[in-house]
Amino acid sequence: MVYLMKVLLPQLPTKLSRLTQAAERFKADDSITNSLIENEMLTSIGTKHVNISESRITKSDFTATTIERFETLDCEFKSCNFTATKFVNSNWHVTLIEAARCSGTQVSNSNFKNVTFKGCKLEMINFRFSNLENVIFEDCVLSDADFYNAKLKNVAFIQCTIKDITFAAATMKNVDLSRSHIESITGINALKGATISYDQLMQLAPYLAAESGIKIA
Repeated sequence: MVYLMKVLLPQLPTKLSRLTQAAERFKADDSITNSLIENEMLTSIGTKHVNISESRITKSDFTATTIERFETLDCEFKSCNFTATKFVNSNWHVTLIEAARCSGTQVSNSNFKNVTFKGCKLEMINFRFSNLENVIFEDCVLSDADFYNAKLKNVAFIQCTIKDITFAAATMKNVDLSRSHIESITGINALKGATISYDQLMQLAPYLAAESGIKIA
């Protein structure tokens, strides 16, 4: 049985202040609040700490940016490019990430609580050793996604295409995979606490047998 969960969505001020030259604020290890960041080039930045709250970031490019401590609260990221970004040890709270490209994104050892990924391309994204609680992946493509040793609680994959995913050594509680198309899973023995459909069970049976050491004649 999959228990209903409520994922909080960002509550933004009615009026946001347009922030230009946002890259300079990022480089200054600044805190950003009540801001609209749009069509900004935030690429190849290396900084220690950025805190963003009650803000909307749209059509901005974060390619190859590294932030040692990245924290969000009540934020929306729409149509952003996170290719090859490194946000290790980051904290994402009450955040919507929509229509984003996350190719080779590093978010290991991070915390995600009340986060929604919607319509995103998540290619070779690294969630290793991360904690995910009250998280929804909706209409996303996950290709070579890595959840090794991650902790997932109240996580739903809704109408996603999962081309390859690793759950080895992960722990799960109330994780719903039943409404997505799954091509292959590594670490299938870690699915205790997850819900899959009957059709998925038939599809994944060879992987389950292989990881359990069962030979099929």
